[in-house]
Amino acid sequence: MTVIRSFPGRIRFSAQSPAAVQLLQQQAEVALDQIKTHIAVEYNPRTKRGLLTFERNADLTTLLVDVVEGMAQKLASSNILTEAEGASGSLVPVETQVSEAGNDVENPVWIISQKVMNHYMARMFMPATLRPYWTAFKVAPLMWAGLQSLRQRKLDVNVLDAAAVGAALAMRDFNTAGTINLLLDISETLEEWTKEKSRSDIAALFNGDKKPVWVMRNDEPVSVSPDDLVVGDLVVVRSGARIPIDGVVAEGTALVNQASMTGEPLAVEKSMDSEVYAGTVVEEGRIIVYAESVGNETRFAKIAQILTESDDRKADIHSQAVKMADKIVPFSFILSGLVFVVTRNMTQAAAVLLADYSCAIKLATPLAVRSAMLEAAHNGAVIKGGKYLEHLSKLDAIVLDKTGTLTEARPEVVKVCAVNGYTEEFVLQQAACMEEHFPHPVADAIVRKADEAGLVHSEDHAEVEYILAHGIATSLDGHRTVLGSKHFVHEDEGISFENADEVIAECSGAGLSLLYFACGGELAGVFAIKDPVREDANQFIRKLERRDVERIIMLTGDGEETAASVAKDLQIEEYYSQALPDEKTALIKNLQAQGYTVAMVGDGINDSAALTTADVGVSMKHGADIAREACDIMLTGERLDSLTDAIDISKSAMQRIRRNFMFIVASNTLFIGLGVSGVITPALMALLHNSGTVLTCVHSMRPMLSERDHA
Repeated sequence: MTVIRSFPGRIRFSAQSPAAVQLLQQQAEVALDQIKTHIAVEYNPRTKRGLLTFERNADLTTLLVDVVEGMAQKLASSNILTEAEGASGSLVPVETQVSEAGNDVENPVWIISQKVMNHYMARMFMPATLRPYWTAFKVAPLMWAGLQSLRQRKLDVNVLDAAAVGAALAMRDFNTAGTINLLLDISETLEEWTKEKSRSDIAALFNGDKKPVWVMRNDEPVSVSPDDLVVGDLVVVRSGARIPIDGVVAEGTALVNQASMTGEPLAVEKSMDSEVYAGTVVEEGRIIVYAESVGNETRFAKIAQILTESDDRKADIHSQAVKMADKIVPFSFILSGLVFVVTRNMTQAAAVLLADYSCAIKLATPLAVRSAMLEAAHNGAVIKGGKYLEHLSKLDAIVLDKTGTLTEARPEVVKVCAVNGYTEEFVLQQAACMEEHFPHPVADAIVRKADEAGLVHSEDHAEVEYILAHGIATSLDGHRTVLGSKHFVHEDEGISFENADEVIAECSGAGLSLLYFACGGELAGVFAIKDPVREDANQFIRKLERRDVERIIMLTGDGEETAASVAKDLQIEEYYSQALPDEKTALIKNLQAQGYTVAMVGDGINDSAALTTADVGVSMKHGADIAREACDIMLTGERLDSLTDAIDISKSAMQRIRRNFMFIVASNTLFIGLGVSGVITPALMALLHNSGTVLTCVHSMRPMLSERDHA
């Protein structure tokens, strides 16, 4: 333990473990026993740094620095730290504890070890006369499941497992029957562990740990339950603490680790007016956050709901695996019967039932899909169902909306040009009044420009109507008022651009988008909007090319000049300007008709139909609500690379599934051959078959078993 820096009221220190911090707090409280003051200790296990805060008093600072330095000497010269490792963590405030996702799920190796030990201990110490009855009792649920399937006229995996165990019991081979039951139990344990771990990881990532949080009440921090948080609360978040709400920083500066949401490996600085999200962690600093969304309304809580409901959207390969597993069952019985007819040997006939293909196929595939979806979520891409994961692995065409996807989500109005006697103030004021109703980057830019100009855009108009052709309309003092693209204003609304050529030319320029504002049947003004290309967009396009995406197409409602400028910057060969919503949908359908698996990436209301039509609809986190609802994959951060990460993860998952299938077919064919020929005993055959099933399940869960830091 080392003092990094100190000044009145604050001591920053380093410590190797939470146990050392617990001891420090104990020693500090002892040292301050006769002094009426409050201390707080915060600790981040990731950075191994802590913060001791107290009353701003020079004497207290000197005293507590001595305590910290004294702790360093004690820890170095004794085994006190080892003894403290088992101490309760209740002495350290909530902020000092950053839990690892999934830590509340018991280790599967330990669970399996217990099952194996209990099985063989019972076999070793149980009297021989009781073993048959004990085995029958243990396998009874398995036999009952098989009978239930037969009762429902199903010949599925449950029937096959019951038949294998029943055959062993009929031959009075109780060891084999018990071993089969044990290994089937282990396989089911692995599957259940995977489900529970994914739920636990999701809860840790998105729902928080439900520990008390600090809220400002009468200018004083008060500890409250997360369930008691309401919109408008000022929530205090210190180093090492998880942010429990979505909101805006009202005070302070901090480094916030957003890896659980965006996949970004490095913490980002958050200061006044910065947006922060539930589930992210303050690594360094202290901020007060104004709560905009709490509880189930936070972005991460909604994502968690999507992931927990994702079983309703299973991958085709998942469904095929289940159907294939059940279809194989009758053939196993037929083959077993043929072997018995030829050999008249019950043991050899039972061997076919003891090593079937269906068990491993049925277990391994959903485990691989679930693991991949969780891994993608950790990398900033929430996939709403297994079938979208499968489609993503086959992706060979992608359609990209320009605004807010390839360009920054914060465009700027660089010029407002008035025409036909209207003033720039009037045009900007009324356009802002219309646009403030729509959560789109361009709309935000116009509203922001009006605010910067000090214009109050009051509600003088009637209800604003969104026209599904790239424009909005309303009524102002009885006059129809419209705002949108040239196609919408000039062609659809019939507004004349006569005598406006000079003004339009004045507002035009390379890389600029134009919006047209008309009132009472005549053009009133033109907005020139600059939307800079995202820094990571070029790298993103190159990564798509390296992943064998054959068609990369940019769509935009902007004019040809703007579209050409962005396409040139990003080296995109295929693009379409002034694209309307129905044209976007038609393009996707045309690509699908040509045999392409198509992804659509967009964020606006006018992208929602295309997102639904595409094989995989992808929405950015800042997209309109309808776009986030319509999409199949939601990027939870600003990184476009989250999508390419998800593509890699999906391809790896499908590859694992194919390898699993090949291994299952090859190994079980070998085991059946050895069993039928009498080379191996039924007990050994059951052990080999079920061990192979366990190995296949472990291979499927490999991403979940790797050591990761999800906090």
